[in-house]
Amino acid sequence: MKGLPLRVKLLEFTTSEPLFEILARIASHKAGIYCFSAYVWNRSMLQALLPELAKLQPQSRIVLGGPDADGTAYGLRPQDYVVKGPGEGALRHLADSAFTLPGGELEHPAPPLRELPFPYRAADRPALRDRLVYYETFRGCPFRCAYCLSATDDRYEPRFDVSQAADRRRLRSELHRLLSFAPRTIKFVDRSFNINTALARYIWQFAIGLESSCEWHFEIYPELLSEEDIELLSQAPAGRIRLETGIQTVNRAVNQACGRRSDWPKARAMLLALQRRTQVSVHADLLAGLPGETLSSVLHSLDELAACLPHEIQLGTLKILSGTPMQAIASQRGYFWMDSPPWQVLASDRLSFRQMATLQDLARIINLYWNKGEFREQWSTLLAEGHRASRLFLMLLARHREQGLQLHSISARHRAEVFASCFAAGYR
Repeated sequence: MKGLPLRVKLLEFTTSEPLFEILARIASHKAGIYCFSAYVWNRSMLQALLPELAKLQPQSRIVLGGPDADGTAYGLRPQDYVVKGPGEGALRHLADSAFTLPGGELEHPAPPLRELPFPYRAADRPALRDRLVYYETFRGCPFRCAYCLSATDDRYEPRFDVSQAADRRRLRSELHRLLSFAPRTIKFVDRSFNINTALARYIWQFAIGLESSCEWHFEIYPELLSEEDIELLSQAPAGRIRLETGIQTVNRAVNQACGRRSDWPKARAMLLALQRRTQVSVHADLLAGLPGETLSSVLHSLDELAACLPHEIQLGTLKILSGTPMQAIASQRGYFWMDSPPWQVLASDRLSFRQMATLQDLARIINLYWNKGEFREQWSTLLAEGHRASRLFLMLLARHREQGLQLHSISARHRAEVFASCFAAGYR
């Protein structure tokens, strides 16, 4: 950057860590520039953290970027920066100016994605070892789901064209460099990773052929999988590939109401194929509170998805993100949602607050009795005989309420006892 002597330190935290401890670690570096990415999930933490950091480091400058960055919500000072849009061009512009530009909002054209260098350095190795490492092969999403920030962004920009030998060499080189950091997981941040079929297959083949304990995580559309993909993924050893898929709902009318292109019969067939013919780990999401969704239709989606036996099921609650089409849809339909991040829906057009609260409790029960993998054989037996997963989940929830048991955690022994009694009752 025009000879500017910059030393960069990479730090990663979770929102569950105490604010004081995060502040102490960050401030201990006594940096001149502090850069943060703001998302709906860490917005509240950053709103608390940044003013305190400014007190401790009054001569420093803060650079705030990310999809949830704005100039007023974080207590930033006149000398601080808010980067709008992609950050690569803006950060380069700031660095080339030795961070002497006037503070405030900054937007600068980003270079083409394929021109961006590999994002990690040898100096980052201690921070990345046995951690989750993020990697991007394209940016953007062709789908327009109304609740997603991608609905406002029509880009689809790849970093690699695997039909070109030079791109294949560069991609393989970067993947080997990632592995040299000895990460626990490489998570591809590409939305709907398998929309680029050739790229997806190339990377999957690369990952499958490794002698490595590293897990590779991809977000996919199961509807876009094919028999060729299943055959390829069937070669992956256990623990190598993890697929995350946002099913959200199996209700066609609900999907149409939020602009989501989804084909549940095709998705179901592919999820079953993954379960029966591969050792790939599958995480599947459902989303309560979508337009027109009722309690019974959410439970129906849960039953349909559970019958495919994904390794994990996440039942989330719709968030009304600022600037997305869902904001207007929710207002028109009379939704109520929280005024603070993550702007969780309190009641929809077809779900009362009480029903939303029940579904949130049910999500915790799913995490306890499905996602831990302790009762997979029992679940498989129950579902194979035509029983509905939602009935047993509701029985488990009722048992917790009757006995005053916590929903976020109970001992493995107690879980086994509660599950066994409800499982037996499920056959009666």
